[in-house]
Amino acid sequence: MTHRGEQIGRRILAGLLLAATLLAGCLPESEHPVAAADPARNDPRLWGSWLSTAEDGYMIAHVFATEAGTLQIALAEHGVEGLGEVETYDVHVTNLPAGDYLNVVVTGSEPGYLIAGYRFDGTDALSVWFPRNTALEQAVASGKLAGTTKVEGGATDVRITATPEQWQAFLAKPPADLFDEPVSFERIGPAYVEQQ
Repeated sequence: MTHRGEQIGRRILAGLLLAATLLAGCLPESEHPVAAADPARNDPRLWGSWLSTAEDGYMIAHVFATEAGTLQIALAEHGVEGLGEVETYDVHVTNLPAGDYLNVVVTGSEPGYLIAGYRFDGTDALSVWFPRNTALEQAVASGKLAGTTKVEGGATDVRITATPEQWQAFLAKPPADLFDEPVSFERIGPAYVEQQ
């Protein structure tokens, strides 16, 4: 993982997931998204504002539609001592029979994507999670997913080189431990579409 990618991943985890267990690891990056951006398949259920809380603060995620038919997510992290920061990410969604995914754009010397799964419970509850580094490390080692691994500072850095088609085949039958525990969000802004 590039330094910039690791920095973005850590901020996303610190803010979006608020999961301390994930902060200890490095998020695996992918050279390609799960699928190319398709403006006709954007997910307007995500539009609006979402709140996630933790013992050490809370995060508000504002999800906007873009003119290009993708998403922009502005994350405002609020710490218990009044400190915080705002980060903005370009994202597009991929909806597969096996689940829904966010493709978060990583910029820097090694551009790519962070892949996250998401799931709704009604219109006002959302769960988001990233793949476990160890699960993708095992998938690369076993040849189930194309990629590279490198040990840096005692941790294994995983970079997925799989094509979108290979990603989709892998996600159709993923390992049971692919994802870490999801973190829940509550809608605090408007819902733009009705859910069936």
